[in-house]
Amino acid sequence: MSEQEWRSKSSNLKVKTAWLYHVEKMTQEQIADHLQISRVKVMRTLAECVTEGIVVTTINSAASEQIAAERALEKRWNLSSAVVIPSPSNDKNLEKAIGHAIARYLSMEMGDGKTLAIGGGATLFSSLQFLEKRKLKDASVIGLVGSLPHSGWINPSIVAARVAEAFDIDSYQITAPVVVDSPKLAKALWAQPPLMEVKQRTANADIALLTVGEITPDATIFRHGIVGSDLIPSLVAKGAVANVLCYFIDAQGNLVDHELNSRIMAVDLATVCKIPRIVLAAGGAAKVKAILAALHLMPTGVLVTDMLTAQALLDHDGP
Repeated sequence: MSEQEWRSKSSNLKVKTAWLYHVEKMTQEQIADHLQISRVKVMRTLAECVTEGIVVTTINSAASEQIAAERALEKRWNLSSAVVIPSPSNDKNLEKAIGHAIARYLSMEMGDGKTLAIGGGATLFSSLQFLEKRKLKDASVIGLVGSLPHSGWINPSIVAARVAEAFDIDSYQITAPVVVDSPKLAKALWAQPPLMEVKQRTANADIALLTVGEITPDATIFRHGIVGSDLIPSLVAKGAVANVLCYFIDAQGNLVDHELNSRIMAVDLATVCKIPRIVLAAGGAAKVKAILAALHLMPTGVLVTDMLTAQALLDHDGP
């Protein structure tokens, strides 16, 4: 089976339904509740699994290990759903592969009346090329991070603008630099009515789509100069292992006591963590510690990652 075919079965409802019923011995009612579909849909899907040869006496699918990893992640971190894609043979393609899964998720979950709050970064930007264009009604997108003076892909606000364009809906942006010179200036900017509106809209959002970065010179935030790499030693000294929305956190998911955090123009993490459905998308060996920190930080509902990262997360001994 090709990688493309395998990926297409990652979230295959038939395979997952068959796994839950035949391997985990869940009842049809439990499956319906878990997958948020009707019991009639579960019954029909199980019947189709037999007809199509997905189920013989075992699940006849190369994706079974993938489904097992998804279920293990869901149980370990109390997720409503995990999406595990095959790890590409070339690490350079990982962001694109995860981006494809993000686009599929957004295509399924974004609908009329929904508000999406979204971060920036290479992983989320990679999803844009796969996003199917369609028109939604009474929906909106909120950019959670400020802007940069140039308009390249690295500009965090570009992701929200492009997603809004794909769905033909309004977007709301933080019209301020990602990092400002002083905490006093940051406080003054947040007191401005347009930015207060962005924060209020975030508080009422339905979905938050985020990624997480590690604390190394190769991380997007340092590699592209959003934050100077000269700050890495002092951030690490304070216990930083990850950044979420350009805020720096420790392994337990707490904001580190570093002055930089008070100069970041991004919606505060406490507000974002209250959004009903939080989707975290990230992968790669370098990001394992960062992903674990993000899982401690926020009540993640959906995790999108690759198989090797999923295995590393599951091999982690701590909570």
